[in-house]
Amino acid sequence: MKLILLEKVYNLGDLGDTVNVRPGYGRNYLLPRGKAVPANPENLKKFEERREELQRQADEKKAAAQARAEAIDAVGRIEFKVAVSPEGRLYGSINPHEVAERLTELGVPVEKVEVDMPEGPVREPGEFKANLILHADVQTSVTLVVIDEEGGPAPAAAADDAEAESSD
Repeated sequence: MKLILLEKVYNLGDLGDTVNVRPGYGRNYLLPRGKAVPANPENLKKFEERREELQRQADEKKAAAQARAEAIDAVGRIEFKVAVSPEGRLYGSINPHEVAERLTELGVPVEKVEVDMPEGPVREPGEFKANLILHADVQTSVTLVVIDEEGGPAPAAAADDAEAESSD
C-alpha cells in the first residue's frame, strides 16, 4: 500500500515521504490517526498545497515534545513504593501505564504508548530504566526506583542476614 506521510513517523519516514507499507498497518494505524493519506495524484496535489502548514505543525509538535523531555529530565527518577512478597517479588508489576500515570501526576503529561520498557514490566525491587519516545526525533529516559512499601531491606537480603546470624 503506497501512502504519503503527513508527519514524521518513527522508523518509517519523514513528512512528505511516499512509503510502501503493509495494508493492515496503513489501514489500521496510519490512515485513522491522520498520519498518512493514500498516494494518488489528487492527494499529492493537496499535500503540496498544504506542505508549509504541515511542516509548521510538525515543528510545533517537536518543540512541545522537547519541552516535555526537558521536564522529564528534570524529574529524573520516579519512586514506586509497592508491596513485596517474602520471596522478594512484587505483588503485581510496574508497567508502562503506571509509569505514564505517575509522570502525569508529577506534571508532565505522558501517554502509555510513549513509554517503552525494554525489559518488560518491573516485577522486583531495584532500579530500572524506562525509555520515553515523545516524538520521532525526541527520546529520553527516566529511572524507576522500586522499593518495598515497608521501607525495610529486600526480603531476600533479610533472609540471608538471618541465616548468617543463626550460623554464628
